[in-house]
Amino acid sequence: MVKVKICGLKRVEDAEMLNELRPDFAGFIFAPSKRRISLEQALQIRAALTEAIPAVGVFVNEPIENIVAIVESRAIQIVQLHGEEDNTYIEELGKRITLPIIKAVAVKDADDVRQEYAADIILYDTYQSGVAGGTGKTFNWELLKEAKQPFFLAGGLHAGNLEAAIEQVQPYAVDISSGVETDGAKDFEKIRAVMEIIRRSTK
Repeated sequence: MVKVKICGLKRVEDAEMLNELRPDFAGFIFAPSKRRISLEQALQIRAALTEAIPAVGVFVNEPIENIVAIVESRAIQIVQLHGEEDNTYIEELGKRITLPIIKAVAVKDADDVRQEYAADIILYDTYQSGVAGGTGKTFNWELLKEAKQPFFLAGGLHAGNLEAAIEQVQPYAVDISSGVETDGAKDFEKIRAVMEIIRRSTK
């Protein structure tokens, strides 16, 4: 079954929704964004979230020391790098932490998909100049035919296009944020619709 990451949790209520609907991952954003939360907020949400759902901390060009401090707080169980972090950065971070590392890649062309990274898994997202994720827009999924390993698919996913995305791309996991929101807040019914599609289409 394709796994699901619901990204951009901001409230304890969001954790309570996920506890009931049971996606596979929750995302906490520590980078500049309308969904950014503080470490204190992350710890509160993590405490409310079932231990069965690992929290992914999303960072953009963050000093490694800051990531290490958040990892040591136990607010997150997976690190996601969503900036211009190169393999030297990823390898150095990997020496400092034991958590899995996801590297997000903004896809402009097939070369972006062919690029190899030292991370544990890749997340392919929509490219938009000056924006690190959270665009709410899809990209040309045909380019992912070049992918050499399992990956997360992100970028403009919602209940209306999820089935087509899974059928065409066959990702390891999908990453959804704005597609399960109403007026900037996580929406229980939209998350439930996504989970039903996943369970129906990837048995």
